[in-house]
Amino acid sequence: MSDELPADAPPPKRISPITFPDATPALEQPHEHEPQAVRDAMRETTFALGLDLKWLQDALTLQRKIVEQSYGSSFRNRRYASALLFWSRVYSGGIDARRLTARASYSSALPIMRAQMEWLGAAQAVVGDEQIEFEDWLRGAWSNNAEHHATELGMGQYMAGQTIAMAPDTAETYRAVSELSRSHFGASALLSADGSHHKRFLVNWADEAFHLGWAQLLFGWQIVIQDRQTRFAVGSGLFGVESEDRQEYQRLHRQAETILEMSQRCRAKWIAIDGRQRLLIDNYRRQPSGAPKRLLL
Repeated sequence: MSDELPADAPPPKRISPITFPDATPALEQPHEHEPQAVRDAMRETTFALGLDLKWLQDALTLQRKIVEQSYGSSFRNRRYASALLFWSRVYSGGIDARRLTARASYSSALPIMRAQMEWLGAAQAVVGDEQIEFEDWLRGAWSNNAEHHATELGMGQYMAGQTIAMAPDTAETYRAVSELSRSHFGASALLSADGSHHKRFLVNWADEAFHLGWAQLLFGWQIVIQDRQTRFAVGSGLFGVESEDRQEYQRLHRQAETILEMSQRCRAKWIAIDGRQRLLIDNYRRQPSGAPKRLLL
């Protein structure tokens, strides 16, 4: 599909050089005045999931490097701009979700991860046959609305979740983070009522304690997201990618598979029971020394 606009369209907007941070931020450590539980969670996360954290840092660093290499005018077309628009949100969301997960704010990280996957789907879909959706929005964006004395940006509604929901490598993750981020009773109890059983219901209000199972689940899903995003950046043909970047992605992809396949890792999968899809969580435990459990949502 050509980037050419119809003859009667307004002059196209110039795609300016991108701006980007100087470096990918490292995981920020809690300050001394923060609650002890938060500091303990960070310490335990760093100890128990150091490999996950290193992988995420390397993947985010590679993405930022590719963005820097794509600064030149030869890359600046509207497909490039539309992809960067969403990719920026995936990248920033990944940094925030990483920080929240490391601080044991598992409930807060889930909605960010659901949004990341929808932005990821949008970045991949809009550069294909759906580029016209972006073109139509861009044509009228930043115009003058005389009636309301406002700059007319327009919502530009664009829903591309199907791209991720139907992909074999992301479908289960997208469904899991979507359901767990909603106001379901079981999902909420799993996040906020650890320690409950068939004889008592115990709400741990605003729980800030480390939980190995949740940390492994969320970092695992974040690895899936960033692996897919990095593959898109390397393989889309829209950005400045060097041969060493492709080699680095292949290394990261192989390492991601190794991390996610570790036998003692907490993982979740969808299974069919009586015609319904249920989420089965395996190796669920708060501490590495704890006995692993299976939970069915």
